[in-house]
Amino acid sequence: MENKMIKMIVSVIVGVIVAYYAGAMFNFFPFIAGDLTISAIGFCTLIICVVIAVCTCVIISNKKK
Repeated sequence: MENKMIKMIVSVIVGVIVAYYAGAMFNFFPFIAGDLTISAIGFCTLIICVVIAVCTCVIISNKKK
């Protein structure tokens, strides 16, 4: 693997961990539910969607080069 790909993978992993930790600190704020598990699932779904969007943008920008 290229160093650029490894750097991107590590940065995505660190970003997801930071985002999940921040969400847990605020009780997964945008997703208000009676059960904390349901809020965590909604928040994790949001994180996954953001990661997919960022990776898609990176792929498209590399493809245009």
